[in-house]
Amino acid sequence: MAGKVTKERDEAAKVFEEYAKFCDDESVAKEYAIKDSKDAIEEYTATTYDSKAIIETEDSKVADLSSKISDTESELSTANALRNQEHESFVKTEKELLGTTEELAGAQAEIKKALSFIQAQGGKMSSQDRSVMNSVVQSLGGIVEASFVTQKQKEHIAALLQQSADAQEDAAFMGEGGTDAILNTLADMEDKAETSLSEVRKGEAEAQMNGALLKQGLENEIKNMKKEKGESTSRSASTKQKLAQAEEDLVAEQKGLAEDTAYLKDLKRDCQDRAQTFEVQTKDNNAELTALGKAKAILLKKFALVQTRTATRNDAQDDAKARVLKSIEQLGQRLHKTALIALAYRAASDPFVKIRGMVEDMIAKLLQEAAEEADQKAFCDEELGQSKKAKADKEGKLSKVNSRLEAATSTTSKLTEEISSLSKEVAENDAAMKTATDVRQKEKAEFMVVEKDLSESQEACAAATEVLREYYEGASLVQTKAKSGSKEVENAERDASGILGMLEVAESDFATGLAEARTVESQSQDEYDKLAADSKMLKTTKELEIKGKLSEVKSLKVTVTDLSSDKDALTGELDAVLAYLDKLKPQCEVKVPSYAERKAAREQEIEGLKNALEVLAAN
Repeated sequence: MAGKVTKERDEAAKVFEEYAKFCDDESVAKEYAIKDSKDAIEEYTATTYDSKAIIETEDSKVADLSSKISDTESELSTANALRNQEHESFVKTEKELLGTTEELAGAQAEIKKALSFIQAQGGKMSSQDRSVMNSVVQSLGGIVEASFVTQKQKEHIAALLQQSADAQEDAAFMGEGGTDAILNTLADMEDKAETSLSEVRKGEAEAQMNGALLKQGLENEIKNMKKEKGESTSRSASTKQKLAQAEEDLVAEQKGLAEDTAYLKDLKRDCQDRAQTFEVQTKDNNAELTALGKAKAILLKKFALVQTRTATRNDAQDDAKARVLKSIEQLGQRLHKTALIALAYRAASDPFVKIRGMVEDMIAKLLQEAAEEADQKAFCDEELGQSKKAKADKEGKLSKVNSRLEAATSTTSKLTEEISSLSKEVAENDAAMKTATDVRQKEKAEFMVVEKDLSESQEACAAATEVLREYYEGASLVQTKAKSGSKEVENAERDASGILGMLEVAESDFATGLAEARTVESQSQDEYDKLAADSKMLKTTKELEIKGKLSEVKSLKVTVTDLSSDKDALTGELDAVLAYLDKLKPQCEVKVPSYAERKAAREQEIEGLKNALEVLAAN
């Protein structure tokens, strides 16, 4: 019966010893997993806070840029509308001034023509001439309201109109220098109309250039803001993806932590319950064996004294054995070492001498573990220290390289945009210069036609004057005087004087018109030359600036290539260090409990087992 109970007790002790080892290993693994989960949760939480801050900043920036873009586009639309209105006003004003100039020139020509015929007819107008003259004079009524007409000129025109309406005789209309005054007034008005036209055209050219510069500036501003808005939108979107992933990982990690914590709690409870159950079962088996031993002792008592002395000695050894096993059990409970509890109950079934060997084996095992763990800690301290130092060094160098690479890339991108903007400015300058050149060539061609016409007209008048002067002042006039009476001679002289005067006036007008046309042409050419010089200087400056920036971009690209090579090399070295650290992590990372706590617990365990050996040695 005692053998059966002993066998059951030994089998239960073996099973419990394996279970105790499982409890210790599983507890350490779960505590390590819980520590990793807490670290990961802290990292994911920090990532979510940072991501939310970045998203808020970028979204606010996008909203601000959207408002600025809308305002700038509205400003651009307003500027374009205003420029269109100014251009429409210019076209209308130019058309009016051109019409006025043509009317004034035509009026002067008609009046001079009519006067020439009147003088040729001895101061008498035909009905057709009077109709033409009245039509010309009446047409001046619309011109008198032009903005460039002075009050004095208005009074002259009004006087002419009134004189034309009141005149009963042709001489009254032409007398007292009236026609000369009105011709001078009309010529002055024509000059001012042409001056106003030139000023209006010049103002339009300046307004067009200023409008183009303003439009270009606003468009560049809108382009840059849209680009910045796109970058902020992209950064916000990528950060939102990162935030979503971090929140998902955080939830998963928190769930895993809760599960591991609950599992560890259940594991410790189950292990404790199993230990208590095993303790009760072992006590029952020992009590049963004690009872069987006492029964056996009673039966043997009457048969042999030797056996009695042996029983007495065995009882003393059993008491020492019980004290030793009790101390080992208490030590295991105090240190939460299920393996010591299992040793105590397993040793309860072994002989007295065998217990000493088991304790000595346990001490030797603990000492070996201590030596191995000390060697491992020294190895880990040295390797982790060197690896972390190398990691910090590589990360520092890589951070510098990344910073320089980012700066070089950003500068290259900025220079590229500036080069594109400068190239666009050069192209726009060339286009504006081409337009100005086309306008200048057109004006030049028109001037050449006008100059030729006026010059030929002036020369024709001079030639006609010379021919008529030779005729009237030559032999033909003398013959006429000899043949005709004094009255006929006077009429002939008057006719000659009128024709020559008309031709001289016409020649003078053509000369004046030619001089004015040449003056306008000279001014236009000077303005064009100045514009061309400014355009050339601007283009040269921009091209030199582009050349300098291209050279800088080329240099930066070489720098980017070198830095990229350095980055790849450092990244490879850092990856190797990180891989080695990951390899060291399972065996070197701080465990729960720490090395110092494990060392102190092991020393207490060894000390308790040595005390147990001393008790055994004393018996």
